[in-house]
Amino acid sequence: MILIDKILINCKQATYLHEKRKEGKLDAMERFGLWFHLLYCKFCKLFIRQVEQLESATRKFYQNTERFHLSAERKAGMKRALDVHLNK
Repeated sequence: MILIDKILINCKQATYLHEKRKEGKLDAMERFGLWFHLLYCKFCKLFIRQVEQLESATRKFYQNTERFHLSAERKAGMKRALDVHLNK
């Protein structure tokens, strides 16, 4: 049952996994689950494309990308909050 849960994810989990992927922290099953979800969910594909366009435009607007880096403590706190929220 755990295998199916990692493959058949919902849009909320796909969004979380996309953010996690940007940090390079996805395992193989999570990568496959996100890939599989994006095969059939046009809304998540569109959302991810829009997020990436916004991030790209923001980086271009602010030449100094140092402003967008979070401290390790802040990232860990955000991850904990997301994990708690997703596991409800």
